[in-house]
Amino acid sequence: MACYICGKENLVSVLDLGQQPPSDAFLRREDLSRPEVVYPLEFCVCQSCGLAQLNYAVDPEKLFRDYVYNTATNNALKVNFKTLVGSLVGRFNLKKGDLAVDVGSNDGTLLSYYMPFGVKVLGVDPSSAAKLALANNIPTINDFFSLEVAKRVVKENGRAKVVTATNVLAHVIGLDDFMAGIYELLDAEGVFVSESGYVLDLVEKLQYDSIYHEHLRYYALRPLNILFDKFGMEIFDAERIPSHGGSIRVYAAKKGSREIGQGVKGLLDLEERFGLYGGRAYADFAARVRQNKLDLQKFILEQKSAGKKIVGIGAPAKGNTLLNFCRLGPDIIDYLVEKSELKIGLFSPGMRIPVVEEARLFAEQPEYALMLSWNLADELIPKIRRNGYKGKFIIPTPKVIIK
Repeated sequence: MACYICGKENLVSVLDLGQQPPSDAFLRREDLSRPEVVYPLEFCVCQSCGLAQLNYAVDPEKLFRDYVYNTATNNALKVNFKTLVGSLVGRFNLKKGDLAVDVGSNDGTLLSYYMPFGVKVLGVDPSSAAKLALANNIPTINDFFSLEVAKRVVKENGRAKVVTATNVLAHVIGLDDFMAGIYELLDAEGVFVSESGYVLDLVEKLQYDSIYHEHLRYYALRPLNILFDKFGMEIFDAERIPSHGGSIRVYAAKKGSREIGQGVKGLLDLEERFGLYGGRAYADFAARVRQNKLDLQKFILEQKSAGKKIVGIGAPAKGNTLLNFCRLGPDIIDYLVEKSELKIGLFSPGMRIPVVEEARLFAEQPEYALMLSWNLADELIPKIRRNGYKGKFIIPTPKVIIK
């Protein structure tokens, strides 16, 4: 497979996570009698431009049309989006009637924060979550973003002052068409803001569970610079943010329209100092992942052999990568507790662990709870304690920690 950015067939395998089903392909009870479709999940790096990516792409129609995730269930993300929108309005002087477009807008949560400012909003999202946005009177095109869709938006609404794509740019299979659409959509001084999982955080913090089929690419700033340059754009600012365990927020515009800030040089220098493009960092990462898998399996199996009950907290996509890679099925993890009504009553893909209401955790008091949403541990653990859970928490990565 060729690199998504430079087009060269120079990928080197870093970590093979095996054959896995899509991480959000939860099963109904009637599905349990049928085999699941699985796909290769292999994390690779381009030796030419430094982009980290998967070497296999699942049809996006199978991943994003019937979607069980909606943004409004993630409090940390809501805070991030509200802060981001306030910053964009102030920094780029958005006025009443200016157009702001969110690509991959899901249930419209981000766009809702523009409403007090009188900014004209439009979402573009292919999934079933778009119905939630439309129900809340947030204009949304229920389709995949593309150059054709961008031209339609411009014809009907004019060009955008700001376009956002949070946790979207890494998911897009037709990357060139997507980027051409962004260029078409922006006005002369318009700003494109993207948020993506930062590969430096993934490697440094051992976030191998962030690798799943929806995430085709894992960005660092140097490959992103190459990508935007291909489409007549340049990155003028960049920053690390804590979302999803560590992300990179990138601000881009048409070439020459914005002064390039020091944040860009700072992150590029950081990536070089870390050794992200020398190969050693990825080799060390793969070795640490394999050791983490053994450590987690050892602890959990010891507790299970001692008669302890172990359940999972949350049923996030990343959790399914971990469960499948570590082979932790319903004979080991009794159930996963969730608040999302979209997942309760279903079974996790691959391992087929039942997803139940969170109330069961407090009623049964299992000895251990595996934090599958470990990136939200600081937020979730105090809440779960206050609600009455008395057992111990297992934090799986970057080291197995018991709290």
